[in-house]
Amino acid sequence: MGKGKKKAKTPREAQDNLKSNQQLSIIDLLCEGQIEGPANGLQNVFLNDTPIQAPDGSYNFKGVEIEWTSGTQSQAPLESFPATENEVPVNLEVKASTPIVRTITDPNIDRVRVTVGVQSLSSTDNKGNINRTSVSMAIQIGTGHMWETVKTVDLIDKKTRSQYLTSVILDDLPPKPFNIRVVRRTQDSTSSLLVNNTLWSSYTEIYDTKFSYPNTAVVGLKFDSSQFSGVPRRNYLIKGMILKVPDNYDPETREYKGFWSGNFKLAWTNNPAWIFYDILTNTRYGMGNRIGQFGVDKFALYTIAQYCDQLVDDGFGGKEPRFTCNCYITEQRQAYDVIHDLCSIFRAMPIWDGTQYTAVMDRPSDPVAIYANANVVEGQFNYTSAAQKSRHTAVHVRYIDPNNNWETTTEYVADDELIKRFGLNVAQIDAFGCTSRGQAHRVGKWLIQTEKLETQTVTFSIGREGIRHLPGDIIGIADNDFSGTTIGGRILEANSSTITLDRDIDIKNMKSAYLSVTDTNMQLQKVKIQAQVKPNQIVLENSVSVDEYSVWGLYDNKIKPRLFKAIAIAENSEGTYSITALQHEPKKEEIVDNGAKFEAESNTIFGWSIPPVEQLQAEIIPESDLYQVRLSWSTPRTIQNLKFEVKIYRDDKLVSREIVANTEYYISDLQQGKFSATVRGVGGEDGRLGDETTIAFSILPPAKPSGLVLTPSAFNIAIRPVMTAVSSLGTQFEFYKGATRAEVEEQTNYLGRAMSLTDVDCTPDTEYWYGVNAVNVVGRSEMYIANTRTLVAENGAGGLFRIQTDDGKFPTNDTATQMFYREFGFYPARDTTLIIYSVDAAGKVSHSEARLYNGAQWIEPKMFIDGDLIATETIRGDRLIAGTEINAPTIRGGNINVNDRFIVDENGSATINYRNGNAGTIMKDGTIKIFDETGALVVQIGNLEV
Repeated sequence: MGKGKKKAKTPREAQDNLKSNQQLSIIDLLCEGQIEGPANGLQNVFLNDTPIQAPDGSYNFKGVEIEWTSGTQSQAPLESFPATENEVPVNLEVKASTPIVRTITDPNIDRVRVTVGVQSLSSTDNKGNINRTSVSMAIQIGTGHMWETVKTVDLIDKKTRSQYLTSVILDDLPPKPFNIRVVRRTQDSTSSLLVNNTLWSSYTEIYDTKFSYPNTAVVGLKFDSSQFSGVPRRNYLIKGMILKVPDNYDPETREYKGFWSGNFKLAWTNNPAWIFYDILTNTRYGMGNRIGQFGVDKFALYTIAQYCDQLVDDGFGGKEPRFTCNCYITEQRQAYDVIHDLCSIFRAMPIWDGTQYTAVMDRPSDPVAIYANANVVEGQFNYTSAAQKSRHTAVHVRYIDPNNNWETTTEYVADDELIKRFGLNVAQIDAFGCTSRGQAHRVGKWLIQTEKLETQTVTFSIGREGIRHLPGDIIGIADNDFSGTTIGGRILEANSSTITLDRDIDIKNMKSAYLSVTDTNMQLQKVKIQAQVKPNQIVLENSVSVDEYSVWGLYDNKIKPRLFKAIAIAENSEGTYSITALQHEPKKEEIVDNGAKFEAESNTIFGWSIPPVEQLQAEIIPESDLYQVRLSWSTPRTIQNLKFEVKIYRDDKLVSREIVANTEYYISDLQQGKFSATVRGVGGEDGRLGDETTIAFSILPPAKPSGLVLTPSAFNIAIRPVMTAVSSLGTQFEFYKGATRAEVEEQTNYLGRAMSLTDVDCTPDTEYWYGVNAVNVVGRSEMYIANTRTLVAENGAGGLFRIQTDDGKFPTNDTATQMFYREFGFYPARDTTLIIYSVDAAGKVSHSEARLYNGAQWIEPKMFIDGDLIATETIRGDRLIAGTEINAPTIRGGNINVNDRFIVDENGSATINYRNGNAGTIMKDGTIKIFDETGALVVQIGNLEV
């Protein structure tokens, strides 16, 4: 440091004294009029995605003025906008050496506003002080080579760190065209210490005329531009155009009251059916000049509109209309594309029926015609199936999400079972006019279910009968070749309710049999069959008027004509008509809209469906220190090349997956833990999968019993263990007895292993203790101990008693009674059983005889077995242990009936029935017949003529 002293001083900065204060005025064209208007005032007017007014009533922006018109023919101009302006941006820096020039050519311009300014303005001296400075610009008008200065902008002794803009109005304009030039009068800065860059921001063409914009909804906005860095984005949430709706319809409540006369009223609605009607009939922006209001089937749309307004689940526990349309059509497009986009909202196909434009929805409806092999060309139906790659297992549905600031959002819809089976195949869909997540989800689900359930297309040729219905109508296909039995043909004779057919039919279930015919009024009728008097003659419950050789279709339980939706009808050169139809599944609507689940019907006697897995069991077998499990199962029927997929899970994690051909499977080298096994059938040729059946098991020592239920009598005690925890497979119980708790804990008196046990070696009025361990192949649990006391024996109490003698022979009546009294201290009662027995040197019973006391004397019972026993009534004995093996005796004569499911008659013929009572397998006279659950014959082995 130097020897002298100096005083430090901090540089200072002058305050800014330039601030832009401009008001921005904008008129936005909203849409074609007439509209309902803003949905919720300023809360649904957005500037840069921010609402002007918050939901609590406070304002996010200051000084905002808004004015709008609804778009009528005779509407007045906006009152707060006396002129119309067109702002043209320039955004160029103005230098002293290069003035900026622009040309005005519009002859209708009344005034021009020129906006100029500085990017920033300041000067810095040698001491670091930031000071104010000056800059000047001139606005000139030129015609030819002459320039006249008409306005000046002088910023004297000013400072700003940010952009500053100011405007001047040029009123007295010369004849058009003319030029406007902005000139910098101050020399350009040559030092970084002087910042005074000037710019020409824009010029605005002003028309001193008020426009009403007839038939156009417009909105005018005025606000302080200082709140934004530029012109903000504007978005408006409005209730759009007012349309024609039925005069008995309330768009707010979506209710239809009374009968509709066909007249309309004007109201706002987002029902897509009436938007579709408006596009077809409006003469200004629609197709009204081509079609006219009488060229649209308004009554068909009335039915569609009611369907759209029905409430369905919204996915969040509430309800919402099935279909709504909230969209902007902002550009001119082909009418075909717009109409199809609108019809896609309510799952419909637009068609011209020859006189009117209408739409046919993809929803359940009755068939209008039946086609059989007898009335199609060459009797042939040609089927094609959709390729696997065209069947999607997941869908990305794009829709406008109100909860995401009205931005496009993607809803993911998937079928996990299809993904497991075919892999992930994602389709991309734009849900037209959709602003509901629930509706978007139903769109995706509809596509998946359509491609899953409606996979076949049929084509065939037919005579003039092919033009009695339209594309979109449901038809029935009674294909005898496909169904494997006769379900269609022609009528030879109709006599009131007696119908003679052109071929024999085999009705399996008369209770649910119907005949479908087309009457003389060309109406398809379905009439119940009362009786079958001949193989080709039936009696209906009601008489019908039908023509000879008209087509019939048979409905017999699940075997019936299949439903298809006609999608194209074309005339052939030889006078026939070619019909193309897509498979129709009427249950699809319930699956999509209500989440219902159904089993697909095969409509054929051939067993194409995968049989279910039944009676799945798991048996644990110890294998040294590890364990193995034997899985076994059965199926009610079989099909060719049937195999089974077996999955093993340990603690919910997949550890094994195998495909096996047999109905058993061994799992080896298992450690202790909780397991589950899932088994389902697999079609050997096409990989079709059946329903899964699951069983859970564990390889763990059993839990300790949670209690013992002890039921004492005078001479026995029934013991039943209680397990509240889930017991593992093969769990049984070991029983111990003692006079004290300590004796039970020593486990010296072992009674046996069983699920429950009755101890008959008891003395009246005596306390006994019992202990029980749960045990399986893995180990045993802790012991549960409980005690009880037998009842006091009274004269007359019966029971089972034993007395040992030298020879084991039963004495005379009086001797036996006295022997009983001496041994037990009371006389026998009615139904008391006494066994006299002897033992040999090895301690085994060598001889025994038993008698039953009938209240007067000891009698020999009709049967008494002190040992192994097979009986159909009550079994009474010393100890009964559940789980023991019972060998069946040889049965000669009579018959066997097990719950009407397994029946063997006296001739040895066997029948195995389904749960519904229909025979599944019949073995008789060297022939085996196998039927499906409907009673249709599937397989016959042996004598094929039987």
